[in-house]
Amino acid sequence: MTFKKSLAAVSFGLLFAAIAPAQAAVQNYTFSGSIDAGSLLGESYAGSFSFDDAALSGAGAEWLAVDSLSMNFMGSNFTQDDAVAPSIAEVGYYDGAFLGLSFSVDIAGEPFSFVTGSDDTSDAFFATDSSSGSLTYAAAVPEPKDWMLMLAGIGLVGVMVERAKRRSI
Repeated sequence: MTFKKSLAAVSFGLLFAAIAPAQAAVQNYTFSGSIDAGSLLGESYAGSFSFDDAALSGAGAEWLAVDSLSMNFMGSNFTQDDAVAPSIAEVGYYDGAFLGLSFSVDIAGEPFSFVTGSDDTSDAFFATDSSSGSLTYAAAVPEPKDWMLMLAGIGLVGVMVERAKRRSI
């Protein structure tokens, strides 16, 4: 009897864990950097973007369209609508590893691009016609509601296991 209850508790926990990621497929990232070579030395850029990673398979090269993007560079604000046609703002993955943002803007005076890394984000960079810069990505912290849902599920599994222990004594 105790084995069945423990098995039910573990099954419920696994079911809860399988459902949670599907609900939290939207990824939010921030980025920042500064020009470290070229005529725009010292200029900085920063922003954020989000995308839905539910379609990722984790195998090979994969590209996902960015849902929202906002950034500031040289006193101007840019969004994914500013991408050079026919390109779009997108993120790259290789074998499940996040490579970074791919985004190009052709503004008068200083067109620029975000270039993804080849293995991970450590070799991603920002480039203009005359300059290049470093790039740092940070995943946004999960929302409190996601943490609360996760903790509630873990707590429920714990209660079920504890009840099973008490009944077997």
